[in-house]
Formats: sequence, structure tokens, C-alpha cells
Amino acid sequence: PWIFRLRIQVDGIQEKKRLPRPKKSSLILILSRPVTSRSSSSSSSSSSSTMDIIASIELRLQPCDAKIPFSIPWLDRVERKLGSSMIGLGSMEQQGSADLQPYLSNLCVDEAYRGKQIGRALVRCVENITKTCWNYNRIYLHVDEDNIAALNLYKSEGYRDVGHRWNPFWSGRAADIGYYVKTLS
Repeated sequence: PWIFRLRIQVDGIQEKKRLPRPKKSSLILILSRPVTSRSSSSSSSSSSSTMDIIASIELRLQPCDAKIPFSIPWLDRVERKLGSSMIGLGSMEQQGSADLQPYLSNLCVDEAYRGKQIGRALVRCVENITKTCWNYNRIYLHVDEDNIAALNLYKSEGYRDVGHRWNPFWSGRAADIGYYVKTLS
């Protein structure tokens, strides 16, 4: 039932208005549930509500040059400049990456809620936003290929390895992280 409610809420957003494309920030979806605790005083009882975060996912626009993004955008710009000038990775324009494309990142599901299709539902939500609200037909992501559960999720949802890796000498094991794309139909 909660997946159905999540689907209705996302569909309701797209029917009411288009979600704007982020220019310098991200769209972060958080799935939470209320947790009510009761405390009693001498004359009456009161209740207070808090929210437990079950899962989250981030969607942003990012150059599709296979670089793993930093959380701080100016660091990305500096590293891209270093990559193109110091070691000949080429500019984004030369790589065909000058335009920004949707990028899925930071999918997290609380351990207590894993195996309940929540991650899959959130992936489908951001794909829906990407296609229907932002009018893009591709979405990119990075995945640690040692994270078998995540890799299997993305592959089963139709993501394929791009085959290109961001691999300047200072990036450590960044080349071990898979760069995937899905064409949205």
C-alpha cells in the first residue's frame, strides 16, 4: 500500500505542475514515516510526533563525463579543469558532455526496510520526474560494482554500463566505480 501511495503522490505532483529543473541544486526525495511517542503529565497526556527517515534519493543535472560528483559544485568545476588541462582528459565539449543530463545519486534505504522494493520505487520515481517533468530521455548514475544489491537493482531496471570511466591519476580507485545510463521510454 505505501508504494501505491508514493506513486499517487508523485503522479499528483506532475499533474498539478511541472517540477522545475534544478540549475545549481538538487531535488532530494525523502520517504519517512511518523513516529508518535506519548508522554504523560500529572493532569493530562500529550503527544508529540517525529519522523523516521526510511529512504532518500537525489536527482540533479550533471555533465555526463563519467566524473563522480562532489557535493560542493565548485570542486567539480576545479577538478574538471584540472582533468582537461593537466592530463588531457579533454574538455566536456570535446567529450560531447557540455550539456547537463539527469544524474541519480545517493539512494539510501534504512536497513530495516531493505528488501521491500523501496529503492526500486524511488528509482522509478526519479525516472518518472526525469522523463515527464523535465523532458529528458536519459538518466545517469554511478554504482560501486562491489555493491551487488545496488548493481542488481540498477541492471534489472534497465541501466547499462557506459564503459567510460573518469580516471585521472589523483582519483584513486574512481575507475572501479561503474558509470551507468538508462534510456527512458
